[in-house]
Amino acid sequence: MITARILNVSLIASLTIVMGCAEKPDPQRFVPKTEIARNALESVLDSWVKGDPVGLIPNTSSPQVHITDSSRKKGQKLKSFRILGEVPGDAPRCFAVKLSFTNPVAEERARYAVMGIDPLWVFRHEDLEMLAHWSHPMDEKKTTATEKSEKQPATASDNVTP
Repeated sequence: MITARILNVSLIASLTIVMGCAEKPDPQRFVPKTEIARNALESVLDSWVKGDPVGLIPNTSSPQVHITDSSRKKGQKLKSFRILGEVPGDAPRCFAVKLSFTNPVAEERARYAVMGIDPLWVFRHEDLEMLAHWSHPMDEKKTTATEKSEKQPATASDNVTP
């Protein structure tokens, strides 16, 4: 009986040690190779030039490519782009891009992060930051006169009693 108990305790202890020493999954397995990430970003930007909306990029399979970009302005068209290269960011694969727009004419530099294997997800870097911090863009809200007066700090004269 004591031998069986010792055997059970030894078995449980051995399993616990073996499970604790097991190899942890490598998160790098979800980091696409640089060339694949760059091609996915190029597909996203080509799709934008054609006027396609955000979401699943048409004609991408194995891997599918999705884009999340909340900074696109309604009516503004991407005229051209140039991928400047890989840059540091909040993901292992981030790229700097020069974007040229029409309606209205403008140029800007942006960062995009690419992650996943299949599907590949392309995020505007600002969207990735919001996601990482559980944030969302705040809608501009018109304030009424009552709300404005409620927001103003109290002054010493407000505390005077007659």
